[in-house]
Amino acid sequence: MLPRQLALALVLLLILPLISVADSSFPPPTNLRLTNHPTLQNEQQIFICPTDSNVVIANWRDFRIGFRQIGVGRSTDGGQTWTDSLINRVMQEFNIDSKQSDPTITVDRLGNFYMTALDWDAFGLSGLSTISVYRTTDKGVTWTGPVPAMWTGDPSIFEDKQFTTVDRTGGPHDGNFYLSWTRFPNPDRIIIVRSTDGAQTFDDTVTVGPVQTSTGCGANIIDAGQFSIPFVAPDGDVHVMWQGFSLDSSDQCSGMMMMKHCYSEDGGVTYTPAGPIFPVSGYMTANGGVNTYSQPAADADISDGPFDGNYYVAYTNVGNPDNGRQDVFFRKSSGTGEVWTEPILINDADSAHLMDAFHPWLIVNQEGVIIVLFYDQRYDAPGYLLFDCMAAYSFDGGESFSTNHRISDVSSSPFNLKFIGEEKPVEYDEAGIPIHKAFGTRAGLIGEYIGVSAFHDKVVSIWTDSRDGNSECYSANWYIPLLEPRLMSPANGNYVTTSLPSLHWATAWKHNQDSYRVELATDPSFATIIREYVVDTNMAFVDSNLTSTDPYYWRAKAFDLTSGDSSEYSQVWSFMVDFTAPSAPSLVEPIDGLTTGNLTPTFVWSAVDDGGSPVTYTLELVYGSPTPTDTVAYAGLTDTLLILPDSLPADVAVSWNVTVQDLAGNPASSANFTFNTSSFVCGDANGSGTGPDISDLVYLVAFMFNGGPPPPVMAATDVDGIYSGTPDIADLVYLVAYMFSGGPDLICP
Repeated sequence: MLPRQLALALVLLLILPLISVADSSFPPPTNLRLTNHPTLQNEQQIFICPTDSNVVIANWRDFRIGFRQIGVGRSTDGGQTWTDSLINRVMQEFNIDSKQSDPTITVDRLGNFYMTALDWDAFGLSGLSTISVYRTTDKGVTWTGPVPAMWTGDPSIFEDKQFTTVDRTGGPHDGNFYLSWTRFPNPDRIIIVRSTDGAQTFDDTVTVGPVQTSTGCGANIIDAGQFSIPFVAPDGDVHVMWQGFSLDSSDQCSGMMMMKHCYSEDGGVTYTPAGPIFPVSGYMTANGGVNTYSQPAADADISDGPFDGNYYVAYTNVGNPDNGRQDVFFRKSSGTGEVWTEPILINDADSAHLMDAFHPWLIVNQEGVIIVLFYDQRYDAPGYLLFDCMAAYSFDGGESFSTNHRISDVSSSPFNLKFIGEEKPVEYDEAGIPIHKAFGTRAGLIGEYIGVSAFHDKVVSIWTDSRDGNSECYSANWYIPLLEPRLMSPANGNYVTTSLPSLHWATAWKHNQDSYRVELATDPSFATIIREYVVDTNMAFVDSNLTSTDPYYWRAKAFDLTSGDSSEYSQVWSFMVDFTAPSAPSLVEPIDGLTTGNLTPTFVWSAVDDGGSPVTYTLELVYGSPTPTDTVAYAGLTDTLLILPDSLPADVAVSWNVTVQDLAGNPASSANFTFNTSSFVCGDANGSGTGPDISDLVYLVAFMFNGGPPPPVMAATDVDGIYSGTPDIADLVYLVAYMFSGGPDLICP
């Protein structure tokens, strides 16, 4: 039989070709080039009309005339073909020279679309800015607007990065339109406003992310927030999430970027105080120089299905412990939205690879299926610079996500993204339209967000794509596919500690419409299948003991009970069975019963051989024996020696033990040793607290030869570095030599 470590290495060699990328074998949908302007287009949004799913409207940031404008796309055949135009420039808030940016779009329950744009008078030199809102009640044939969502008249204020939603619950606040954004200059703040009449008029703004000032991060002001996303719960409550620095209990900058949150229970009139809900990485840079953020992409389930009332958020974050790459994480909540689950990964490429995944957008369809679109660099090994658009689906309320589905059929390079310069027009045509542009900086590369929408099983998406040598908007439409299951546990190549393990995978199809066939074999080709299970959940329990120490292989296949369709088989994963614990280590020092004045002692224990397989050790210290007052553990140790990095408390009993754990997680613990710490002075035989001097020598001689009283701390007289527990002739000679003959320093326990 091969040693387990060698067997595991062979397993990994067999399966590494299978796990280099983990996306589905289901093909990408047809990719459509929506724009055709060799400049720059990015920051896209898209929505399907809920009353006529043939109508799809998208918008994006567009530089075709040399500076920022808003492009609008419209499809009347479900996203198969598109028209492409700009917002009519006579419909801008300021003038035809004005810039527009940060496009967003949403639609109400009745099919009225709302489009927003950041408007600012860049070339008129007034510096004024506002958020303009446009509306169409005829599915995008005509638009009305602009209607400013607010007006300060203050050129020192700059409005930025607005996002929007509308109440589609059918409840008392149905149709309410909500818009949140960041107001500069620093210190920034998060602003929200609502309209109750279809974006014809707006209430007063509400500051939900207040100004934060602090010197705790080395500056007078700190980032109170950016990238605010509003969403509406089934009961009509309005929630807002954004990223920003948090303050500690003393109102000082904590130095930690957090996801923040507040909510309204009265349809957007008042909001709870903003509070941090979990830490995020904040501002980052992906491979290729792409700016990324922990911007929330959030939505609520209002489907009236089994997961109704759940709230979901996807965001980019630096993963741990996967070599610092950026991943797309997911959390969920409900109720007040103040408590969120621990994060799970949406992107499923093997964590050994250093590709980044970023810029997610998340929506929930009418059946409660979660759909997430994001960028991913997995196809460009080993440099991981090219990026693709990917999708993932959750059918179980965010408990798990499907095997990832590639949406773009060609990878894009960040270095093909178009350069746009100062955005300053230098020539005009007869109508006063600028026709010349300068080049210089990349205006945001791929931008800061993308778009996805769904009507039941029909999905449409839009993203920035550079396959044509510049930054164009590409789109795709498809129906949610039945993908091969995404295996979850036992983790690939790992050990299990039971002969009856459970096999777990992500739900691959809709609630109560799915079943799965799971196969367990002793070879990766499945020529020898030893177990087969057909189940209607995403877990199978092995029902007879597995006894081999050789690898086991498993895979799963999904079935749609409604249509009778089936997926391809999942990837093949392996695991090994090991339910035998290693032998327990033996403690060496500090010896049992010792009293020591060394408050940073060295702990030593015996090595454990687990058949060549690596093991780790955990050293546990319990202060206050036999009545514990504190416990400290040092885990993940690979050596059998630890010099304590932190001082022990003085004059306390310390109990200690060492637990060894093998790769499978089987533990074995040593016996307990106990020693006492003391604040004695080495050589202080009479307990005076000073010394050593002649009185200590006299005291020690009297104890050893004349029946004198014992030293108050016996360890203070064990001075030669050989710990016997009591003083002997060698200690006496060592002490005399130190005091009168220039002998070596005293060495007490």
